[in-house]
Amino acid sequence: MLKRIWLLLPLVLLLSGCGGTEEEAGALQQRYGLLESAQAEAEIICHLPGESRSFTVTTTVESEGATTTIRAPEEVAGLSATVSGEDLLVNYQGAAIASGLTPVLSPANCVPYLLRAAGDGYLLEHGRETIDGMSCLRLSFDTTASDGEKIVCTVWFEEESGVPCYGEFSRDGAVVMTVRIQSFEMTGKEA
Repeated sequence: MLKRIWLLLPLVLLLSGCGGTEEEAGALQQRYGLLESAQAEAEIICHLPGESRSFTVTTTVESEGATTTIRAPEEVAGLSATVSGEDLLVNYQGAAIASGLTPVLSPANCVPYLLRAAGDGYLLEHGRETIDGMSCLRLSFDTTASDGEKIVCTVWFEEESGVPCYGEFSRDGAVVMTVRIQSFEMTGKEA
């Protein structure tokens, strides 16, 4: 009898660790579900067939929409895009051009998409990992884009602060975009 208990003890410890992560995941989703505004600086890499493109952006997210401004590469620095619902407006040196329907996923909308997924995406899996020496909670969310396409958004949150530090967007099992958050601030409603 004692031998069976010793064999089951590691399983019990493993399962009890999973429960804590699920509770933490629920608390993070509640926190991001109450987000009112956020400011982020991020490096975004678009993984295109045969090449990758890198952008450094600043993004401001508010209840009525989000604005993303490109800081690098230099040839497109200053270009900004405003996302509101399904509309995307591109601004450059005072000129504004409506670009039609919002792309499903682009550097202009990936930070707001990541925050929206953290607040109301369907939680697929959770775990702990270390990124850049930081202990993180990793959450994967199943989301449905405006065109009905399924996108998996995986976000790594600093374990102590709950701030997002890294994200990956996948379609059909392939990573199409990565986001490294360099700075992040947010305000939210009280629960």
